[in-house]
Amino acid sequence: MFQAIRRHLLFATLFGIASNLLVLAPTLYLLQVYDRVLPSRSLETLAMLMIFMAISLFMMFAVDVVRNRVLADLGRQLADRLDRLALAARVETLARRTPRPDLATSQDVAALRSFLSGAGVTALLDMPWLVVYLALMFLFHWSLGLIAVVSAIILVCLTLLNDRLTRGGVRSYMARQRETEQIATQIARNAEIVTVLGMNGTVIDAWAARRSLDLDAQEQVTDTSMLNRNVGKTLRQAIQVVMMAAGAWLVINQYATGGVMLATTILLGKALAPVEQMLGSWKQLTEVRQGWDRLNALYRWTAGRSAIALPGPEGRLTVEALTFSSRNVNDQRGRLLLKGIQFALSPGQLLVIVGASASGKSTLLRLLAGLWEPQSGTVRLDGADIAQWPRDTLGRYLGYVPQDVELFSGSVAGNIARDPNPASNDAQAIVLAAQRAGVHEMILKLPNGYETDIGDSGETLSGGQRQAIALARALYGDPRLVLLDEPNANLDADGERQLNTALLQLKRDGVTVVVVTHRQAVLSIADRVMMMRSGQIECFGTREQVEAWARSKARPAGPASGNDHRREIVAS
Repeated sequence: MFQAIRRHLLFATLFGIASNLLVLAPTLYLLQVYDRVLPSRSLETLAMLMIFMAISLFMMFAVDVVRNRVLADLGRQLADRLDRLALAARVETLARRTPRPDLATSQDVAALRSFLSGAGVTALLDMPWLVVYLALMFLFHWSLGLIAVVSAIILVCLTLLNDRLTRGGVRSYMARQRETEQIATQIARNAEIVTVLGMNGTVIDAWAARRSLDLDAQEQVTDTSMLNRNVGKTLRQAIQVVMMAAGAWLVINQYATGGVMLATTILLGKALAPVEQMLGSWKQLTEVRQGWDRLNALYRWTAGRSAIALPGPEGRLTVEALTFSSRNVNDQRGRLLLKGIQFALSPGQLLVIVGASASGKSTLLRLLAGLWEPQSGTVRLDGADIAQWPRDTLGRYLGYVPQDVELFSGSVAGNIARDPNPASNDAQAIVLAAQRAGVHEMILKLPNGYETDIGDSGETLSGGQRQAIALARALYGDPRLVLLDEPNANLDADGERQLNTALLQLKRDGVTVVVVTHRQAVLSIADRVMMMRSGQIECFGTREQVEAWARSKARPAGPASGNDHRREIVAS
């Protein structure tokens, strides 16, 4: 990431050099007024010095404005890119259920932007000029330089002490804040059940107690930083008093002039200003420093896999020895969810997957969609590993309706078109997708038809309407593989008939369809049926073959004949 911001920082550094050179102008002006103008009483010299100062101050103003603008633009451009990446990473990791704690969050991005747009980064860039200012004070008199060096050491030590006192606290409350935000998101997502079951007070009290602890930790860090900042400010004022007294002693003993006394006092203030600013911005600097590795990882992260563009698929689906287990932080081995899944479908075939709850049906569907990666085995679409497809490209040929239907706030048309701004999409394609799903007439009966605002997550629609619109979204464009998880769970008898009609039309169009269901209505039009148990295929074949296998299992039979018949059906 440093390579991306190096150019802006270089420009800011160059303008910083000009700014710090121009800062010396008031010091030179004081020296000339006290040591040249007053003794000579030359008004012409004073006028020329004032013209010189006017030009210098205008240039200083212009340089500082440009430098601040460069750094603000850097913060904006970098934050825009990182914000997009942070959201993309969050969506990707939540969808794949693969948490990446090493990736930065929006909080880290906000801290970086605030730091780049604030006084902290300018103080950091101005810090090397402390050495130049100290050297100039040694030129005036060694004692003044020594006082300045001691003063700088004291303030730097105070800065390091501030870092030591706040580093652990910043790391702790940043981590806890991320967890608290996740809890708030969970509460909002489950608002309906929280309200119905009267859990509002309980969950809000639990969240508030956790939030209070976060704020206490943050307040402790802020109090420590502010205390150190106030101590630093007071020390700087005291140091200037000491410097003024030392300069007066030198003037009285004729070791220096009055101009030197005033000039060194002003120069000391300029020299120590970056250190004081760093004390004030240390909390931001600590947040950025602790999040820098995460920001670097986020900057290098790309959602999905980059791949060479593949031709549009026909819909041939091949699953080869698929094995998948769940893994989490506490259990690296995980629980085996799928084992040895293997089958093939030709374009235009409809596969219905049935089985008891927790038999692995939805897990298999997610693997077919390329959402999760198997521990072994391969899912191939037209012979290519589905992981080789870029997600943006694959999405055009893939229709998917999950078990828990999620719609976006906005219009019906926007949800079907998979775009919050449906005006940029083909209206005919939107209507065609609704017609293919058999929901065109239902949408026309809504208050504003396709422009009806469905509210947050489709809250103004019934469960069956949400499922119907989700099906239309899955059929938008030209999908060649459609994956449906319990698409008829909320449908009535008419809805199921419309669903079967839509599935038959997909078969005629050569679209490969995989349906997970607990209902029997879809079985009548299935080309293949898969029965699953405990993450394995118990039976796979045509509907007639599976029914015959089920009848044979119901009759008393010898172990050998039963096993042989099972193997025959699976092989077929």
